[in-house]
Amino acid sequence: MTTIVAIVGDIHANSTVAVCPPRVRLDDGGDYVASREQRWIWRHWRDYWQAVAQRREGHRLIVILNGETVDNNYHPTTQLVTRNPADILRLGIETLQPMLDIIQDGDGIYVTRGTEAHGGQSSHLDETVANDIGAVQSAPDIYSHWQLRLDVEGVRFDVAHHPPGGGGRVPWTRGNFANRLAAAAMFDAMEAEERPPHLYVRGHVHRHDDSYDRFATRAIVTPSWQLTTSYGHRIGGGVLPIGGIIVTCDRGDYTLSKHYSKWPTGGYKRA
Repeated sequence: MTTIVAIVGDIHANSTVAVCPPRVRLDDGGDYVASREQRWIWRHWRDYWQAVAQRREGHRLIVILNGETVDNNYHPTTQLVTRNPADILRLGIETLQPMLDIIQDGDGIYVTRGTEAHGGQSSHLDETVANDIGAVQSAPDIYSHWQLRLDVEGVRFDVAHHPPGGGGRVPWTRGNFANRLAAAAMFDAMEAEERPPHLYVRGHVHRHDDSYDRFATRAIVTPSWQLTTSYGHRIGGGVLPIGGIIVTCDRGDYTLSKHYSKWPTGGYKRA
């Protein structure tokens, strides 16, 4: 039996430079209108879920939201739509609607917890969203996971928001970063006397990476759905792709497709 696994992370709904519906009603009665960049992300967000819908026809679907689904950045910043918790939750659910529209009976949604600086203490915002959308529980009445380990049609997934250590932030270390993650996952499995995962998926750094077939475990670092923030500019982050992955699992084998897009910089302006 074939099962489709759609994995996205670092959605950051409520950030003024992240994916957002074209218009959002706020608690005081006013509207927030998405920027040109946000509308561009929104189009690609919808395209991604349309691709998932086409791929899953006739098959079961598992969705993994890998942390920082919504954002109430606790660092000093002006780049938030609202600080109202009710607005943040509502905006997050509206952002997830293209995904919720394709969920059918028998499908499963899993949510992992992201960074406390974005999701609050114990990443309670991720837990709140997971509860609201009826995600698969990690324990009785707990709807999100710090680490998610799944066997899907014989394909083993190890998914969490944070990768161990830093890295991958500059072009000449990206491959090394994914290779290190893959090797670490294999060593961890050997020390635990377990079979290693086929796919080791992490997020958080917003810069995608892939170890491909260099190891028995394939490490994937997914991009975000947020363009560069003021903090990202401060550390020289540059323009990073957005997107998610789709994995087709069948009898212990898998195929993986990436759906990444990069904001066009537009070249150089004439002085």
